[in-house]
Amino acid sequence: MSSMVFSLALRNLKLNKFRTILSMVGIIIGVFTICALGMVGAGLQENINDTIADSANSLMISSIEEKHIDGRVVRGLSDKDINDIESAVKSVSTNYTIAKANSGYKNVKAGKDGAYAMVLGVSDEGLAKALGENLEAGTLPKSPGSIVILSEYAERHNLHVNSRISTTNALGEPTTLRVVGIMEATTMTTMMSMSQDLCMVFGTLDLYRNLLGSHDNLYGMCMVIVDDPYLLKPMENAIERKMNGKAYKDSDDKVTITNSFDTIDSLNDVLDMISIFRIALSSISLVVAAVAIVNVMLMSVKERTREIGILRSIGTFKRQILQMFLYEAGIIGFIGALIGVILSCIAGPVVLYMMTDSLELMLAPSVFCYIPIGILIGVAVCVLAGLYPALHAANLNPVDAMATD
Repeated sequence: MSSMVFSLALRNLKLNKFRTILSMVGIIIGVFTICALGMVGAGLQENINDTIADSANSLMISSIEEKHIDGRVVRGLSDKDINDIESAVKSVSTNYTIAKANSGYKNVKAGKDGAYAMVLGVSDEGLAKALGENLEAGTLPKSPGSIVILSEYAERHNLHVNSRISTTNALGEPTTLRVVGIMEATTMTTMMSMSQDLCMVFGTLDLYRNLLGSHDNLYGMCMVIVDDPYLLKPMENAIERKMNGKAYKDSDDKVTITNSFDTIDSLNDVLDMISIFRIALSSISLVVAAVAIVNVMLMSVKERTREIGILRSIGTFKRQILQMFLYEAGIIGFIGALIGVILSCIAGPVVLYMMTDSLELMLAPSVFCYIPIGILIGVAVCVLAGLYPALHAANLNPVDAMATD
């Protein structure tokens, strides 16, 4: 009997094709919106996490302690601070690299193009560890007059290995820098540059001193670089105990510590909030579709009241009338959701490819899972929307129903 009820549901949908299609449109739009936005959002989240994870291998330590030098109050890491940090790190693991660094800004000129440059002077061991793996061309800088720049900036301004960039030194005298290497952008350099056209200049600590001065023989920051990112947290705790004393007391803190691996969790929290907002917006179309389905099915019940009365009079049970209308709602939901998912599987990869230049992200579980989720949501919304009209139809009095014109 169940198959007969299902056949009746199909027949009723076919007899009212235009109404059935209109009912599906809302579900198609709602499921497409949820799935397409969900796929793109999840794909971008996977891409960002993968990108950050590839470079999330360092602690960045900056000084917040005030130091008094020649009657001036300054901030920076001294050689003693660096030794204390290294002592703390060494208590956790000997597999690390300490990179001392200073950063500042300088006006530079490449050919006819002027730019505002971020100058990063890094100790030799830090240059090899932080920049070496990302070099696309050339070598690491070894002298105060040699630099490495980012590939994007080099392409935009037609720079290459052995190109010259002019600027002034710390005394205001003209000086020329030679490009000895070009490196690809990393998550860290992208975040630090803040602007796509900001020229980032990497070189030795002597380069920084030559261009911007000695900085009172202090370092603006130091980085602890490791191969195993899971060492970062215990190293962070060790530095915290060594440099900042008691965890509950921050009045005597000497340094701030930024764990690059923690940025993944922080970013995911933000992306999760965006995802919730995205789903809420997408759900509006499903709510509208549900209201439309309730209205359409109530009209269908009214038009088929006499038919329902005849079915009840020949022995059809209430639950079978209920099943028939729920089948109709479920079929509308399944077909509409299937079309919405198919459309999202076409649009999602196109948008992801435009934003990430990769289609591999579509195979990620967090992206692929939106396909069954979309179908389940579409069917569930339609069945729930059809429940009231189905109950109303099942509870009609057979005698009154047959007497309806």
